[in-house]
Amino acid sequence: MPIRLMWCSVLVVGAALCGLSCAPTADAGQEAGLQEEEVRGDFCGGIAGIPCAKGYACVDDPRDNCDPDQGGADCGGICRRQNPAACTGQEPGLRYVSRDPAQCVAIRFTCKEGFLPFFNECGCGCQKEQKACDYNDPNRSYVSRDPDACAAITFICEGGTQGFFDECGCGCEVVR
Repeated sequence: MPIRLMWCSVLVVGAALCGLSCAPTADAGQEAGLQEEEVRGDFCGGIAGIPCAKGYACVDDPRDNCDPDQGGADCGGICRRQNPAACTGQEPGLRYVSRDPAQCVAIRFTCKEGFLPFFNECGCGCQKEQKACDYNDPNRSYVSRDPDACAAITFICEGGTQGFFDECGCGCEVVR
């Protein structure tokens, strides 16, 4: 009986040691989670041209057979986090209170009128409030609502109106 008990003990200890040596580390678990997030990605692109959330870019989905480089013009993609722009502290329209995102969670600050708080990968502070676009303004006639397209459009405004170009688009507005 003692020999049988000894062998059982050896097997139990051996199994325990193997289990400990084969267990994933915290780093490995975290890395696997990041890889899963990288592969999972939200759907984007396709025939509907579905966009990604801010800070993400639409890339070809490696899990499907559709290849945009081989004639697949309407391939679906997945959203992947873009590398954040270099933080200079001189980003236009931003006034930093702190350039340390870890400290930002503990800092209480208020922004003056016309400015709103922001928190990003570069820090936190106040940014100039952007006006909402009013596409129903009877004094404005939009040629395009896309500021990038406006840079390539040539148009002429009729009498009593003048051209405008802003973050909402371009077109003609009544001269006041």
